[in-house]
Formats: sequence, C-alpha cells, structure tokens
Amino acid sequence: MPYIALFLVYFLLIILVITNAFLAFKFFEYIYCAHIRHQPPLLSSNKILRQYVVEQILTEYPDAMNICEIGSGFGGLARTIARKCHKNVIALENMPFSAFASKVADIFTHCKNNRTIWCDAFKFLDNTNIKFDIAIAYLGPKLTPKLYQYKDKIKVLISLDFEIPDIKPKRIIDLDCGSVIYGGKKYPHKILIYEF
Repeated sequence: MPYIALFLVYFLLIILVITNAFLAFKFFEYIYCAHIRHQPPLLSSNKILRQYVVEQILTEYPDAMNICEIGSGFGGLARTIARKCHKNVIALENMPFSAFASKVADIFTHCKNNRTIWCDAFKFLDNTNIKFDIAIAYLGPKLTPKLYQYKDKIKVLISLDFEIPDIKPKRIIDLDCGSVIYGGKKYPHKILIYEF
C-alpha cells in the first residue's frame, strides 16, 4: 500500500512539473512575442469559429486542395480543417514553443494531412511557389492587411475577426458568440471571406 501512495505522489509531482513547465514556456513566449518582437500574441480560435470555418470550406469551396493557416498557434484550427474537410493543410507558426506544441499534437492526434512548419509566414509566402486555394488567418488588425499583398498566391482568404481596410469582403458572417479584446479594443467574432 505505501508503494501505491508513493507512486501517486510522484505521478502527481511529475504532472505538476510538466504543467508548470508548459505554462512557463507559454508565458516566456508571450513576453518574447508581444514585447520584444512586437507581434500579436497568440489568439486561439474557439470551437464556434472553427465550426463556421469548416462549414464555409465544405459548402463554398469543396474543390479547394491546398490550404494554409497563417499564424496557427497550437494548430487546433488547422487540424480541425484537415480532419473534417479531408484537405491538406499547412500550419505556419513562427513562435517556437507554439510550433513545437503543434507538431507534437499533429503526431499524437494522428492527423496525417496536416503539417506544421515553424517559420515566419510572410517569409514563407515570399519564398514559396505554392499557390493556396484558401488561407485562414487570425492575426490581429495590424498584420491581417499585409495578407492582401499575397493575393497572387492566395485565392481565398478567411480572416477571423479582423478585416482588411478598404477591401470589400465577398462575405461577412457575424457570429453572436462573443468577442476578442485586442490592443484594448473589442472585436466581435466574425468571419470575413475575401476572394482575390
């Protein structure tokens, strides 16, 4: 009996150490991202946003083959699209810990048609010959407009919550499921679809 209690104590201690290490890496990456590199911090897409993105791809773009998620974070949206839409998805993430966590999740979820690449998405788009049928982005109000310069490499852009000023989207889907606060400003959840 004492061995079982000792095993449980060690097991809980290991879980606590792993959890604390994960949170510490996440915290340091946030500081590095937001305050040193002045990039938008990680914004995770919620299940409702993911569901609507999948629905749009299945109904409006069923023939799309090459899909990328720009700024994929931990890769949850990219894996959801790969699984539910049965499409090949490239998840582009420039933060090392987020990219590592996404690659590990790709392995453990057996998501074969999703691939995470640790890179600067804009440099990747500058240097690739791949033309994407769809790109999904949840980047924030400062970086989302930069995606318009890649209209020759992206046929359809699905932007979550953030618009490209002065460019009219093909469709806007307003979602009554809350909002995100970014830079002190509230942005209601919506999906903006641009066709270039």
